[in-house]
Amino acid sequence: MSASPEPQRLPNGLLWLARPVPGALATVRVVYRCGGRDDPTGRSGLSHLTLRLIAGASRYLEPGQFHRLIASAGGRGVIEIDEDFSALQTRVPAHQLERLLWAEAERMSNPRIDADTLASARQQLRQAVQAPQLDPYARLDLAVERHGYLTHPYQRGALGDPEQLRDLDADAVRAFHAANFRCDRALVIVTGAFDEGAVARWMLHYFGSIRPPMLGSAAREGQGASASASTSSTAGPVAASGASGAASPSSSAASPSTPSPSTTPPSAPFPLLLPTAQPADLREARRPQSQTLKLSLSQAPLPAAALVWQVPRADDATTPVWQLAQALLGLGRSGRLIDTLVDEKALAHQLSLRLLQRREAGLLVAQALAAHGQTASPVAQALQQEVLRLADEAITDEELEKAKAMLRRETQAQDWTSERLARALGEAWAVRGDVNAAAKDAAVRAKLTAAEVQQLWRKQIVQAPMLTLLADIGPAAGVAA
Repeated sequence: MSASPEPQRLPNGLLWLARPVPGALATVRVVYRCGGRDDPTGRSGLSHLTLRLIAGASRYLEPGQFHRLIASAGGRGVIEIDEDFSALQTRVPAHQLERLLWAEAERMSNPRIDADTLASARQQLRQAVQAPQLDPYARLDLAVERHGYLTHPYQRGALGDPEQLRDLDADAVRAFHAANFRCDRALVIVTGAFDEGAVARWMLHYFGSIRPPMLGSAAREGQGASASASTSSTAGPVAASGASGAASPSSSAASPSTPSPSTTPPSAPFPLLLPTAQPADLREARRPQSQTLKLSLSQAPLPAAALVWQVPRADDATTPVWQLAQALLGLGRSGRLIDTLVDEKALAHQLSLRLLQRREAGLLVAQALAAHGQTASPVAQALQQEVLRLADEAITDEELEKAKAMLRRETQAQDWTSERLARALGEAWAVRGDVNAAAKDAAVRAKLTAAEVQQLWRKQIVQAPMLTLLADIGPAAGVAA
């Protein structure tokens, strides 16, 4: 992905960025720097619930009207809740872009938070939490995050716990929204086919008049509550698709001619504003020693195992080295793990190596689905041996260049749709603090040597404590996931 211009800032603090992509479509992504890690203690899922309320209804948009409008135009939309951010993303035909920008500004500035919309959002959240549980390996995925992190709120995941939100009233949600889903903690990304001058005018017209939250007791209480995010316990990163239904395309409520989201002109001062409060960084404790936990999978067809190591946060200077090491081991059919454990030794049916680097901490997760006739323990041992082997077995020039080439292909701008580009830019801003992080990573990776990869691997993996999760089939004594 080529470098992007830096985001521009409106007078109210809102950031926005436009990147053209050839074609006939346009995508708008609204990213809030508020996610599961910001949920207050005992309110896991409050960020998720608030995002669904923003997506649901507003002053000029009735419940479901936004999704009907998008569907009638041939577009589609999703909501995404992550440990580090919350996002709304919508793709439409390019000629509908102005209408979409109006609607997104309306959703940002005037979400309808009352007893009825809160009940609907709770039900949607409950359904989103239940959906991953249909996966027979969901218990193992949940255990990776719950036990992979020791003290950080990332343990909880991002979807949340519906039971912790049952008694929450609308006033509490409004306060949390005012303190955390502020326009000055958001980035609007526009990608696709558009006139750049027109997008600049529309951004100022529709988003520039949104007021940052006014200073008030409810907002102060919500801000204080959000600052108390603590360690608790679910899984992620996760995305939930927003439903789209059909409706009349002539709906006047979602037209750019509708009144602006706020009556305050962009040039007017914003008195008594809440200060822009960025959450304090939370530190993850270091794992003191290696640990093995066993759990049972009652519905899974095959045993599974996962090995988990702690890795640095996403903006660490070693991130490009971790990316290259992951590519050497686990990217594509020719990665070392699949080549040895699946094709050569036939110990595993399926393998993955995930590098989960978040804003404040990260995990490296090697996960294997055992072949028929195998149990979890020997698969975990073979997986560990193969991961550790990267530290000492020679990495050939051909192997290194192939891994770099695969990473380059993943980031080639000409292959990116407007949706993929908007998602990548939004995640880079929210997690890395830099929309150009991917381009900078690529420049560093191009110069890396095999010796640098192996040096990092010896220090951060071979010499580091590891969590082993063994998941066999059937009832057995196991950890609570």
